[in-house]
Amino acid sequence: MSFIGQSSRRQNSSARVLFYFGGFASVGGIETFCRNLLSHLKFRGFDCVLVCWGKESSLLGKLALLGVKVIRSSLRWGCKWNFPDWLLLPIGIRQIQNADIVLFGKLFPLRILEILKQNSSNSTQFVYITPYKPEVPVPLLERQYLLKSLSLFDLILVQASSFESNLQKIGYDGTISIIPYIPQQVGVLQDFPYGSEFKIGFLGRLVEDKNLPLLLKAFRFFYDRYFCAVDQPNKAYSTASLHIFGNGYLRQELEELTQQLGLESLITFHGEIANDQVESAIASCHLFAFTSRSEGQCLAALEILSCGRPVVATDVGAFSEILLSSCLGEVEKNADPEIFADNLIKVMKRIEQSELSPDLVRSSYLERYDPDRVGDRYIELLNALCLRNA
Repeated sequence: MSFIGQSSRRQNSSARVLFYFGGFASVGGIETFCRNLLSHLKFRGFDCVLVCWGKESSLLGKLALLGVKVIRSSLRWGCKWNFPDWLLLPIGIRQIQNADIVLFGKLFPLRILEILKQNSSNSTQFVYITPYKPEVPVPLLERQYLLKSLSLFDLILVQASSFESNLQKIGYDGTISIIPYIPQQVGVLQDFPYGSEFKIGFLGRLVEDKNLPLLLKAFRFFYDRYFCAVDQPNKAYSTASLHIFGNGYLRQELEELTQQLGLESLITFHGEIANDQVESAIASCHLFAFTSRSEGQCLAALEILSCGRPVVATDVGAFSEILLSSCLGEVEKNADPEIFADNLIKVMKRIEQSELSPDLVRSSYLERYDPDRVGDRYIELLNALCLRNA
C-alpha cells in the first residue's frame, strides 16, 4: 500500500528528521545507505540528526562535515543483550521530542520502541526501513511479538515486492511503500580489464551470511569447466582469477578452503579496502559474484552495477528485482556451486562476445536506480508524512 498523493509534492524543507540507528558499523550496507539518505536530505534543506552507538568512522565523519548532527555513544560492550541500545535510550528520548520524523534502520526491542513512542508527540511519524528481507516467524508468540513492534510504525519502507509480501504474511496491515536504498553517485566509467585473464570479484564482509564457501567451490567448477576443457575453441581468455575485497572473521577459514580446493594461485584476498579505493577495485574485475544466504538490498551490488560491471547472485533479498534485466547479470535460484558456475560462464561468454559492455550495464542500471531520482522519492515520502498531521 502506498500513500503518496498530490500533496506530497509540497516541499517541507524545515522538517526535522532523526535517524535513530543503534549500532553503526564502520562499513556496511545500511550504514552507507544512512549516509546517502541523510546527505540527500541535508542537501534539500532538512534538519538531520543521527543517534547511534559504536566507533568513530569515516562515514560518520563525512556526515558531520555535511552538517548532520551526529550524537554517538562509544559504548559497545554487551550488544548481545542490547545494553548499548538501553544506554542510548535517554539520549534518544531527548532527541525524539524534537523530531517530526524518526527513521529506524533496525527493529529495537519492543520495550525500547514503546518508550520512544510514548515520549514522542502525537504528530511525530515513525518509519521503519527494512535492513533485510522480513522472515515469516512460525511460532505464534514470536509472530505476535513482531506484530506489536511493527504496529508502532506509521510507515514501513521495503526494497522489493517480496519484502512487502512477507510483511503481509506476518499479518502486518499498515502502510508499506516499496523504494530502493539510495545508491552511491556514479563515478567514472571504465572499460573492462585488458588482457587474457578473466577476473571475478567479490565485495563485502567475510561473514557467514555471505556464504563464501559456495563461491569458492563454484569458482573451482567454473575454472575446470571452461579453462581446463578441450572443447572451447577461440577463447578470448586463457585463464581466470577470483578477487575477494573485504575482511571478516572467516578469512582464515576461507584461505584454508582455498588451499584445499587447489586455488591458492588463482584467488587473492585483498583485505579491507578504503572507500576511496572501491571504484578502482570494481574496475579491476569483469564481473562480481554474490552467493549470500540472506541480504536486504545489497548496496555493494548497486555500486558495482553503477560502475558498469554485471553481477551473478543467489536469489536472496532484493537480487531478483535488482537483476530483472539480463543486461545486469544473472540470478541463481538454487545454491548449487555447479549451477552457479554455469551462470558465471554464461555472463563471461556474453562479455567475451561483446554482448555486454560497461556502458550497457550502467545505462540499464540507471533506468531504475538513478541516485537523484531515488533520493527525490524519499523527499516525496517524507513530505507526505509531514503533511499527514499538519
